[in-house]
Amino acid sequence: MESLVILVAIILAISLFSGPIALFLTWLPVLNRERTSNAARLVRRILVTFFAVIGSFVSFNLFISSSGFAPTLIAFIGSITAFFAVKREYFSYGFRGGSDRLNGPSGQH
Repeated sequence: MESLVILVAIILAISLFSGPIALFLTWLPVLNRERTSNAARLVRRILVTFFAVIGSFVSFNLFISSSGFAPTLIAFIGSITAFFAVKREYFSYGFRGGSDRLNGPSGQH
């Protein structure tokens, strides 16, 4: 029974913490400076992608398999933060292109 509890704790920890870790990596000022080397940017991108994909898969499995409120909430938090981490890493100007702003010169087309 101990090993089952440890396995469940690992699954919940992966689901809960992988999204916020990926989001933290996109926010971390040391890795996001303009003079950051290309190798550091590549490592950051690989880590963000890894944490977001693993967290999304585990969260999706929790959505499907759990009927309780707490695991569903943990899966929701992990999925949403992983989504925002991927958005910040790969779509820094928003999904539309040139700017995140919908108002102003670029949004008035």
